[in-house]
Amino acid sequence: MLSLIKLVFLFAGILLFGWAVSTVDLTVVGNLIIKLGYGFLIIFLIYLNVTWLDTVAWQKTFRSDEAHQFSLWDLWRIRQIGEAYNAITPLGTLGGEPVKAQLLKERHGLSLKQSMVSQVIARTTFLIALILFIIPGTFFTLQSSIISEKFQMACLAGMGVFSTLIFLFLLFQVTGTLGVLATWFSRLPIGKNKGVFLDKLKIVDHGISSYYKKHTSRAITSVLYAFAGWAVGLAELYVTLYFLGYEPTLIDLWVIEALAQLVRTGSFFIPLSIGAQEGGLILIFTVMGMPADLGLTVSFIRRIKDLVWVGVGLAISWLLAFRPVQVQTEES
Repeated sequence: MLSLIKLVFLFAGILLFGWAVSTVDLTVVGNLIIKLGYGFLIIFLIYLNVTWLDTVAWQKTFRSDEAHQFSLWDLWRIRQIGEAYNAITPLGTLGGEPVKAQLLKERHGLSLKQSMVSQVIARTTFLIALILFIIPGTFFTLQSSIISEKFQMACLAGMGVFSTLIFLFLLFQVTGTLGVLATWFSRLPIGKNKGVFLDKLKIVDHGISSYYKKHTSRAITSVLYAFAGWAVGLAELYVTLYFLGYEPTLIDLWVIEALAQLVRTGSFFIPLSIGAQEGGLILIFTVMGMPADLGLTVSFIRRIKDLVWVGVGLAISWLLAFRPVQVQTEES
């Protein structure tokens, strides 16, 4: 059933991608991509900094004693491998998480539960940082005299829904709601295997809620590093547009990037956000008074960058496969 739903969303994304491509002159898009030239290298180097900041943000979601079991370099490599699998597996942005957990267990002695706790918290701090990043973008959008009022209201509504969902997700974790639900279900006449699964859920839930209560400063630091990662993304967009012959202001950059990330996050159910990213950037650039061709070009450049980094992640995975390390853990 899940595979069928994924196929439906993928088909919808492909249709949206086809529409996006049909609205622009592909010859112009191709010429713009060629025009970027060595700007590609600068973009890759900027994104390298983003991946490092994101790795530090993830590292802060482990307890101090857990974080001492690996170096940032180790965690960066594991993250790149996981993100590569996120991109190539049918499960989308969740496909690489088990890979990260398994690598942390095999190479650094962390249990799967410890890894799972950190990944849930990291996903949350990244989304909180994204909200903090989108807020100024939404403000600048509402202040713009170029953008239509309908588009401004749509952005405000999207921001409101997104923020509410993330707040509820955070509240769900901090209050230990998952553990309460697991305890309730465990009282029902269910099989032994399901009971064991629910017990593990309660342990994970306790790990998450206790982290927020006992390691609040680490959680805040994680949010700050994640926010820095989103902010550095503005430099990537600036370099892209500069090499394509445009010199946007900081406000323009913030509006474009904030809206683009809102679209991409909101279309998580479409594999790789295919079509949604392309259509979204075309719409964003159009309402900003820029050519639609430019919007699609920026999207294609990001796709190329993402493919290169997928290759980097898979290459790291291949290299690590020749250096197996087994570490004993107390629990799985």
